[in-house]
Amino acid sequence: MKKLNTYEKLFSRDFSLPSVEAWVRGESINPKGWTEQKQPFLPYIITERSDDTVHFYYDLKGVEWVQNLLVKLARKDNFFIKNIENMVIQKLTFIKPIYDKEKIINLSDLKRFLKELEDGYPWFEAMWWFCQMDSTRLTALNLKNIQKVRTLTDKLCNSSDTVIRKSLFKIYPRLGDLSSVLRTKEIISEKIPGEKILQKRYRGYFFANNQLFINTNKSTLGKKLEVHLKDDVVKKVKQIKGNPAQQGVAKGYVRRLMGHRQISEIKKGEIIVSPMTIPDFLPAMKKASAFVTDEGGILCHAAIVARELKKPCIVGTKFATEVFKNGDYVEVDAYKGIIKLIEH
Repeated sequence: MKKLNTYEKLFSRDFSLPSVEAWVRGESINPKGWTEQKQPFLPYIITERSDDTVHFYYDLKGVEWVQNLLVKLARKDNFFIKNIENMVIQKLTFIKPIYDKEKIINLSDLKRFLKELEDGYPWFEAMWWFCQMDSTRLTALNLKNIQKVRTLTDKLCNSSDTVIRKSLFKIYPRLGDLSSVLRTKEIISEKIPGEKILQKRYRGYFFANNQLFINTNKSTLGKKLEVHLKDDVVKKVKQIKGNPAQQGVAKGYVRRLMGHRQISEIKKGEIIVSPMTIPDFLPAMKKASAFVTDEGGILCHAAIVARELKKPCIVGTKFATEVFKNGDYVEVDAYKGIIKLIEH
C-alpha cells in the first residue's frame, strides 16, 4: 500500500476565497521567479473552510524543500537575498498603499489588486522563510536588511483580506457575506455564480492545486488527492495551558470567535476563544473580558490588543477552540497561563 504524505494544520484564519487562492497558488503551483524549480510536493497546501474559518494544511516535506532551496541559493549567490528584498519592495508598490489604509476599492482596482497580490506571493514566501527559519541554518548569511523589509508586510495578509472582503461587499451588495467566497476568476470575468452555489461554498470547501472541492470531507478528499490530512486528537479536559500575554484573571462565558460571522454575536463580558484574532475582530474584543487563542506569541494581534485594553490574554494554547464550547463558564488565569472549565 502506498504511503500517503501527511498534511499538518499550521494555522487557521477566516480569509476570503480570493485571499486563499492568491496565497495557495502563489506558494504552490505558480512560477516562483527566484528559481525555475517547482514545488515537488504538490498539492503542498490544502485549505479547508469549516466552522466559519479556513484551516491551512501543509506538507512539511514541501516546507523543508523550500527552505533548503532558499539556503542553497543564498549561499551560492551573494546577491540572492538582496534580489529578494528588491523584488518584495517592487511587488508592494501597488498593493501596500491600499492595504495599509484598508481602502475599499472599485472593481477595476480590485482586479489589479488580486493579480499583484498573487504575483507577489512567491517573493513574500521567500522573504518570510528567511525570517522564520532556525538561525543555525542561516549562519554567515546577512539577514539584517531583509528583516527590515519584512516589517513592510506586517499587515499584508490580514489587511489585504479586509480590502478584498469589504470591496466585494460594496461591489456586490446583494450577495452580502457570500461575496467573500467568489473565486478570483469569477471576479475578473464578472461571471458571478448563483447564490445557491455560493451558499454551499460558504458552508464549507477545500481548495488545493487550483481546484475547489465542495460537498466532500477529509477522508474522501484524501483518497482523491492521495494524501492524509492529520487530525489532532483532543482529549476531554477541564483545563488547558498557554502563554500569558497580558496578566490578569477573568471569569465568564465562552464565545468562540472563529470568523467574521461571529463578530456581532459577542456580548459584553464574554471570553473570546479564537484560533487567532485579526484587526477586524476589534469591535468584539472591546466587549470581551479576556482573550484565549490557539496560536500566536507575545507579539501577535491578540496579545497587542490585550495589552492596549488591559484585558487578560493567553495565547498559544493549540486546542482552546476544540476544548471549549459556546456557553462554557471558564476562568482565565493569565498569571499562570491556565484556562479552567468551571461549568458546561
